[in-house]
Amino acid sequence: MILQAFSISLYRKYFPVVLLLLAGFIASGQETPLVVISHTKGAPSMLKMSELKAVLKGERQRWGDGTKVSIYLMKTATPVGKVTCNKVYNMSGDKVRRFWLELSFGGKAEAPTFCNSAEELEALIAQNPGAIGILDKSSGLAGTKTIMVDGKASF
Repeated sequence: MILQAFSISLYRKYFPVVLLLLAGFIASGQETPLVVISHTKGAPSMLKMSELKAVLKGERQRWGDGTKVSIYLMKTATPVGKVTCNKVYNMSGDKVRRFWLELSFGGKAEAPTFCNSAEELEALIAQNPGAIGILDKSSGLAGTKTIMVDGKASF
């Protein structure tokens, strides 16, 4: 009887803490949807995910109209940067940085420009024909457009 009362007391005391921890784990598993934006010149309005990954991994360096691809990403330590590393590259931020160092030093591709803020990323894309980048949302800045990926506005 005493043991049962002690168990119930512990249950009542720690149950809210367990619920909060469980909710935190569930929430951390839900990733932010990402949006692909580009300069109005160069990138098509729609891409397949495989095409997007080829561009963002330096495998495709020119758009169909011949415009050179320039990649702009959020720094890998930012929340959007972490999700991008996971969803696009299937790597950690450190591995993505190493991936690009190897490609750029090997002369195989030009490394992306890593930005500190969404505003900086969008402004750079608006100024550079052929530019493409990933954010969690687009402000619709003049000179940019949202690219549909596999028929969807976000992925």
